Amino acid sequence: MFSLSRYAPWARNFALIASKQHRYNLNHLKSGVVAVSALPYVRAFADSRQSSNSNGEGNGNANNKNTNSNTFQANMENKSEKITVNKEELRKRLTPLQYQVTQEAGTERPFTGCYNKHYEKGVYRCIVCHQDLFSSDTKYDSGCGWPAFNDVLDKGKVTLHRDASIPVVISKTLGMVRTEVRCSKCSAHMGHVFDDGPPPKHRRFCINSASIDFVKSSTAAATTTSSKK
Repeated sequence: MFSLSRYAPWARNFALIASKQHRYNLNHLKSGVVAVSALPYVRAFADSRQSSNSNGEGNGNANNKNTNSNTFQANMENKSEKITVNKEELRKRLTPLQYQVTQEAGTERPFTGCYNKHYEKGVYRCIVCHQDLFSSDTKYDSGCGWPAFNDVLDKGKVTLHRDASIPVVISKTLGMVRTEVRCSKCSAHMGHVFDDGPPPKHRRFCINSASIDFVKSSTAAATTTSSKK
């Protein structure tokens, strides 16, 4: 009869070797994971060191640094610096409707806003932070009951967000998926944007009159003044 007793020592040694190898591989794997996870921090540290070294070098590198800084500032010109608004001050400065619309994402009743049928030349700006948002050149009569624009002054002037006031299932079923428009500087609610506007972009920024105010262009003001004389 075949017996495994004489192979027992070899089997035991093999088990010990395999156990040690397993622990080694596990530790090696753990150290590898740690090393990989640490790579971004190492890279960031290396980049900061390299930046620090470059700052201490000659005038040639200083000129390059100034050039890069100017380029960065030029790229940031169209981006708005965010601000934090004081709610209590806004309650005192804004009307109840303006506060409800801009701070609580309310909506004024259609055909009641002062800028719905307003066609003077100028710029429409945020009622909260006074950032310029829309031009009278892009305003048109959409018949929706609210001021409508087919574009913004600059894409960095507003931010777009999915309107969560209507559940996704209901909004998709009824075809009422809405995209909220906010001022990029103070996050005030402006209105919504839809894809049924005029060509070529087919966008309709449906904006509450209560969320904006109007600044007449200097040309239009000069024309009005001369006509009164």
